[in-house]
Parts: sequence; C-alpha cells; structure tokens
Amino acid sequence: MDMGGILSLREIVFREEERDKLDPRFWRWEFIENPDGRASIYIVEDQRKIIAHFADIPRRFSVGGEAVLGTLSLDLMVHPDYWRKGIFQAMGKYAIQRVKNDNCFFMSSYPIRRETINGFKKIGWRKMVKLPVVVYPINFSGVINRYLRFQPLSLLIGGVARFFYFLLHGLKRKKRTGEAEIEKVDLLDDAFNGFWQKASTLYPILGIRDQNYLNWRYLRHPTRTYSIYRAKISGEMKGYIILRKVKLLNFDSTVIVDLLALDEATLIGLVEKGIEHSRAERTDLLGFMVPLDHLYYKILRRMGFLPSLKTFLFMVYPHSGKEILLSPEKWYVNWGDTDVI
Repeated sequence: MDMGGILSLREIVFREEERDKLDPRFWRWEFIENPDGRASIYIVEDQRKIIAHFADIPRRFSVGGEAVLGTLSLDLMVHPDYWRKGIFQAMGKYAIQRVKNDNCFFMSSYPIRRETINGFKKIGWRKMVKLPVVVYPINFSGVINRYLRFQPLSLLIGGVARFFYFLLHGLKRKKRTGEAEIEKVDLLDDAFNGFWQKASTLYPILGIRDQNYLNWRYLRHPTRTYSIYRAKISGEMKGYIILRKVKLLNFDSTVIVDLLALDEATLIGLVEKGIEHSRAERTDLLGFMVPLDHLYYKILRRMGFLPSLKTFLFMVYPHSGKEILLSPEKWYVNWGDTDVI
C-alpha cells in the first residue's frame, strides 16, 4: 500500500485539519496495528497517482450481549481536480459490498462535511443519532476574554458570570454519594477486563472496551496523550474516565474522550474528577459528546454542563436485518469511538 501517496492526498484534501494524521506512525497505528484487525483501504488511481481514498477499520461491538464485528468508515478523500465525477458514490458502493463480503454486521461513521453526509444518504446510509457537545465552564474569564480581548474587564465579567452560574447550577448540583476511590492509572491491568464483563450489558449497543482495545486506543497512540482515571470500591473497578487536552470551540479545553461507569454515583464521581483535572490543566472548558437521549447527557446537564452550538452526527449502514441496529436509543457512542480525539 502506498502510504506516502495516501498521506500526500490527505494533506491536499484536509489541509490544516488534524496534522498529526500525516505522521506515518499514526497511519500504521490506525490502519495496521488495530487489535480488531487491519483496515480495508480502497483507492482510486490516475496515471499511478492516488486521487481518491476510503477506509474501513474493523471494530468489535457488543450488540444485545453478542460480540459482533462492524467497521468505522473514515477518511473519504477525493482530490479537488476529480470532484463531481461520481468517484464518491462508486467508492462508497464498493466499500459497502466489500464489508458485506467480510460478514460484518454494519458500518458506522461520524461524517462532518455536508457533502459527505448527503453522499452517504444517497447510497443507503442511515442517520442514526445526533451527538451534541455539552461543556462545563472551568474558566469564565478565559472564555469571555477570547471575545473582549481586555483582561481586566474579562476578569470582572467572568466573576459575575461565575456567581450567577453558581446560583443557577451550583446549588442544585448533585454531589457524589458513592464511596469510590478514584485513581489515575498509567497501566491498564486485568481489572479492566473484569470491569468490561459487567459494563458490556449496560447498553444494547456498545463498542467493546476491553483491556487490549483500550491499551491500543489510548496508551499505544503514537501522537496523542490521554489521562486515565478509574473508580474502585473495595478493590473492585466500577468505572473509568479518559481525558485529553485539545482545542474545542476555539478554546483551550479538556474533553472527556470516553466515560463508562456501573452506577450513577460512580459516574458523577468520575466527572467531578474530570472537572478537577481540567482546573489543574488550567483549561477553559470541559466538553463531552454523547447522544441527546442518553442517560449520561441528562446526568451531566444536572451537574451543570451546558449545551453548545457544536453537534456531530452518527450514521450507520446495516448489513444485518436486526432491528436493534436502526434504533437510535439503543446506541452509546462518544468521542472514543471515533479517531477524531
């Protein structure tokens, strides 16, 4: 496979977006080293030059308690000189047939561009879930100063905003009531497998998050750094939260990349740890992407997270007749299920 040609096309199509994906280490990590299997990569060439690309990364899911294989479809790229020539649809249809031949249950994707969304719909993909981003304000003055560009006034207005925010949200914020001990971890041990066995039945459809997958996704990532905390009660693991410092909505932010807990009290404790971590990192916001109707969305809103203008979309192409795949309320997906963060 011509990795250099693919990365050259990426630099042309995506320009300044996610520059670390131009690193060959990232490419090998994502497409070759994935524990769920090597990616299927589809390219179109003109005079031995790659002018279009699409890929399907294998991804194991728990669907109704059964382990099945799906894919994450991503990096659909067509060189600008070849737009409006039907390449998009041809590659999309070819990918659908290849994945079907590999006996995968479904394909999944998180398209951002309108033309990609419309193109997917034309070849049979289904819009499944809107994924709003909710944010917890950490530094009110920092947020306001981005617009005012005058530090003294930003500090004053930020202080007033924090006061009213506390009146609206702080007094009714539900405090952690569990007895979980929350610790930062740099090594994902066998306890994560034991936790996954319990967590796998929490939601009808959930990407498999066992020790092997999480180690690859977060600790063996070649270009990105994550902070991982887990909650334990009497030595038994009850949940985890994974965080990363990024630019979100053009603010210095921490984002919750992945979050999973066996009960609400543990979940609240982990999110409070995320808030504490964000303050220590001196970021402006703590963000999370989760389906609007999911329990986690409701809990975080009660904790004082606010809706933002940012919303993503989750789409599915089913290869199985199982009705559960087309039920939006059955899915739990978040940023950790993408390769974006």
